[in-house]
Amino acid sequence: MLPFKFYTRRKIFNYYTGLSFFLFIWIMRQPHDQRQLVRHEKIHFWQQVEMLFLLHWVLYALFYLVGRMQGQCHYVAYRYNPFEMEAYENDPDKEYLNKRKPFAWTRYVRESLRQYRADHTGKVPPDRVITWRRIKRA
Repeated sequence: MLPFKFYTRRKIFNYYTGLSFFLFIWIMRQPHDQRQLVRHEKIHFWQQVEMLFLLHWVLYALFYLVGRMQGQCHYVAYRYNPFEMEAYENDPDKEYLNKRKPFAWTRYVRESLRQYRADHTGKVPPDRVITWRRIKRA
């Protein structure tokens, strides 16, 4: 049954516990509620299907870049992306995938843009700060 699930032992890109891409979702094995994580990734899967995959990825990247251009850190740009807002808000609901309407993520666009303009200084959890490894140049 679609999407095809694959389980990993480590976080994806050293940060994410799940990833939905094309017909596949990768999920990290973890002790807490995996069913909620699977629902979260399935929401992303259906977002991708309704936009024929490519358009979803383009819009996802565009919203992320808007957040970064507003001066937000990675976590805020990621977390307040309208696709993520729909998934995070509805992944606890066991029946959401059955009652989800196409393009439900569009209800979150206005709030997403508002959050991108808001000040989130000091609100980002310390364990969510991404540090980039830099190569020292000689």
